[in-house]
Amino acid sequence: MRKPVEGKNTVVIGSGAGGLSAGILLALLGFHVTVVEKNGEPGGLMRSYSRRGIDCPVGVHYVGALGACEPLGKMFRVLGIDPESLFSRMKNRAVTDRYIFDDFVFDLPEGLDAYEKNLREACRADGAALDALMSGLRETAGVMTASPFFFDGGSPFANMDSFRPMGELLDCLGASPKLRAILAAPCQLVGVALQDCPVIFHQMVLAGYLFSSWRPKSGRRLADAFAARFEALGGRLLLSSAVRHVRTRQGRVTGVDLEKGDFLPADAVVAAVHPKVLIGLLDQDALKTSLRERIAGLEETEGVLAVQAGVDAEAHPAVDYNLYRLRANDRGEIENGFFYQVLRGDGRETNLLSIITLSHYRDWSRWENTVTGRRGEAYEQKKKALAEALVAESSSVFGPLKNLQLLDVFTPLSLRDHVNCPEGSCYGVLRSSRQLLKIASLGKLPIGGLYLAGQNAMAPGLMGCVLGSFGVARKMAGNERFGKELERLL
Repeated sequence: MRKPVEGKNTVVIGSGAGGLSAGILLALLGFHVTVVEKNGEPGGLMRSYSRRGIDCPVGVHYVGALGACEPLGKMFRVLGIDPESLFSRMKNRAVTDRYIFDDFVFDLPEGLDAYEKNLREACRADGAALDALMSGLRETAGVMTASPFFFDGGSPFANMDSFRPMGELLDCLGASPKLRAILAAPCQLVGVALQDCPVIFHQMVLAGYLFSSWRPKSGRRLADAFAARFEALGGRLLLSSAVRHVRTRQGRVTGVDLEKGDFLPADAVVAAVHPKVLIGLLDQDALKTSLRERIAGLEETEGVLAVQAGVDAEAHPAVDYNLYRLRANDRGEIENGFFYQVLRGDGRETNLLSIITLSHYRDWSRWENTVTGRRGEAYEQKKKALAEALVAESSSVFGPLKNLQLLDVFTPLSLRDHVNCPEGSCYGVLRSSRQLLKIASLGKLPIGGLYLAGQNAMAPGLMGCVLGSFGVARKMAGNERFGKELERLL
């Protein structure tokens, strides 16, 4: 393991969940931390935005495992952030996700026992496969809750079978197409197809939502709470401050240059940004050509198209679970799908219908060299046409939509510009079985004092972002000091 950082002065690039979590942890450990953010507000994909007085989510639609004795809840406790002030636990314990297929409906409940019961009722011929699958899922859930595994200096999942593709495991178990289709649904939450999704990813994301499911009360409040906690610990937050260059000398970082001309000296730099963005900030000779090419060649997850629409609150009341409209082929592979939420809107007449579906970055290549707000009429027309098609599709689930107001549509290009992800994916690098070792190797960059935070190779979503920051803080402080000073906060 790399030696702890000598010196306290640290710059964190990016103020998303990964960057602010890293900043909080390092401030708790006594580092002098400056977080720099290119946007005018902190929070990255955590932060929602307002359209006609309605709060519209961007990247955090719901999260799992926020309970007091659950992994993400424990990490929030260490960070000093109260989950219950920022999230509402979904009340319908019998249904947190409803998967609507062409010929059947499956409800994902809260709780491992309830989930197993629903699976066995839906897939009666898959008894032997389900025995093996539930055993593995329970084992992973046990590791996630038995101890604070985020304090572990190594991987708590030592079994290499955990990293094989989920699709391959289901082939070996002889799973039916129906079971494969049900198990493919959680893959929508990490942007990796079932045949390429590591077993451990599948188990962790599924276990997380089976522990408990929560929705943010407001993405603005969530982002502001992370930023406020960081600043309360003495951290400095610089907004509208894009980083132009990470300086290195004799194999170590020395600081960062900002676009506006300032230089921030640093003993360590934490890049809570996409790895491809980081290599663009380094001198050409700072990394070996082979490593630079490996990073540049990483495959991305696909982007999304999201529609935010206002609907009549009386005709379309808020729904306390998430809806997935999924279409699978005769092999149980999901060929297309739509994610829906109906959330309370302005508290009076209008609720928010959010619709998300896959959108290939290449489909927007015509406007690749443009920026948000300056893409022209043809771009706006394409967005509107696709949005209208998605709204029409949603009527198969909700019926005719009363008093529909199209509030906003965002594309992979919108996300690319907002969070600086090269191909506009809210999931970033594709965390597939074939790429997992490449991604994991980025945790050991050969430049002293330079670290990558953000989504951890071992977990998806918000949990992965926060877990990745715990890993960085551990490396910077050293295992002994990290555990001694932070574990007491649990």
